[in-house]
Amino acid sequence: MAHDTRPRTRPILDGVGKRWLEFADKLIYWLVGALFLVAAVSMVAYSVTTFVRDFGGDFPLALIVFINDLLLVLIILEVLGTVRSYLETGVTSLEPFLYIGIISATRRILAIGAQTTLGKVGDESFNHLMIDLGVNGGVVLALAVALFLFARNRTPA
Repeated sequence: MAHDTRPRTRPILDGVGKRWLEFADKLIYWLVGALFLVAAVSMVAYSVTTFVRDFGGDFPLALIVFINDLLLVLIILEVLGTVRSYLETGVTSLEPFLYIGIISATRRILAIGAQTTLGKVGDESFNHLMIDLGVNGGVVLALAVALFLFARNRTPA
């Protein structure tokens, strides 16, 4: 068995410095979490206000925009949940980001559907939108498979 001949060094962060950085880290996470909460509440208020204002006009478009806005709120809440989880446990997880990806791709699919259904789209633009739709559908499928594998890997056999 070989003997380690390297000189022993003290960690750079010990004692007060380490505690101060941990406190600063938590404080910034708390601040970011509070701002995400403010953003979510603000987005809900904006979404409801916009939906009520546009209700009498082009209702299908107003409804699609409202659903799109609510999906954005879900994304914000998933990120907030990740921050909250980190503050409680000190670790982060891949799972919330998979959900965020699925919600984001779903928002894009909804936007493409709204654009093609409610707007005038030329042939070339339509082809690009269909490719975009297929890619986002593939993203949803791939992330759903990743979630399935992630959940399967976590449960004891």
